[in-house]
Amino acid sequence: MTLFDKKFFNSLKTGIAVFEIEELIEINDAAKILLKIENKSNLGPYSNSLLELLKFDEDNYSKQLTGVLGKPLTAILHINEKFKIIEISESFETKLGEASHELRRPLTNVKTLVDTLHLWGAGEDPDARKKFLGQLHTEVNRLTKLVEELLDLSRIQAGSIPLTFQQVALRPLVQESFNLLKEQAAKNQIQLVNEIPDNFILVADLDKFSHVVENLIENAIRYNRSAGKVTLRRSKEDKNSFEIEDTGLGIAADNIPYIFERFKRFNKEIPGTGLGLAIVKAIIDLHGGKISVSSEVGKGTRFSIFIPSRKIVLPVTS
Repeated sequence: MTLFDKKFFNSLKTGIAVFEIEELIEINDAAKILLKIENKSNLGPYSNSLLELLKFDEDNYSKQLTGVLGKPLTAILHINEKFKIIEISESFETKLGEASHELRRPLTNVKTLVDTLHLWGAGEDPDARKKFLGQLHTEVNRLTKLVEELLDLSRIQAGSIPLTFQQVALRPLVQESFNLLKEQAAKNQIQLVNEIPDNFILVADLDKFSHVVENLIENAIRYNRSAGKVTLRRSKEDKNSFEIEDTGLGIAADNIPYIFERFKRFNKEIPGTGLGLAIVKAIIDLHGGKISVSSEVGKGTRFSIFIPSRKIVLPVTS
């Protein structure tokens, strides 16, 4: 039974689960990720909370879902004559807790370094002072970047950042990102290959889309192997799509559904905030586009980005 257009249903950022009595008959991709389930046959760790919510007959009834070792979710029950529809999203407490946890680590490091310099006398030793001030500089930069990315993600997801669409030639945009990241690539002898054709034009917000391209290339460099390669090319499947492929570490199949979530980092040895891909996806969503990923551990990863065609209305001049 299909109640919704599958493409539209799965494009929704909010999780939607549709029940007939207590049987799950439709669920979108966002809900599967939130509920940690793969199909309609198993309600997963939140099954008890979901079944309890279905017992209510109050439209727009809101309840927090809890599951075994699962983070709390906010659920709103909508009722019509035949179906009960549950709208699922991350709870405010979960978002706040994640942000607090990530901010606590650099703040703790800053406090420890300041205490070492101020209270324990390390500031009296020139060599020690230089060392600890250098570490303090690194931690403050890390904290600043984390806060800026949190604010950016919040604004983007709230739709409070307007987009200015224009024609964007992708090849020179990729080359500009290569130039910015060439030193980072050279450290591990990563080859950067730009196979985007000169006539590949997208309609996008130049500033925001530059962030997408640069972030994806930087990730491809960071998670690559020594003497590896990063290649950007036009997709063979769609004229409005392009790919970025690396020869790096790869992503385990179980982790792929979660890579665009905030603070998801599967290799803690490689520095990062865990927000980069969440911001990338949010920007692409704002453009009405789509990003997908395929990967194999030990062989590499390929991101595919689709941006729909759009007409630009030019201002009328007298």
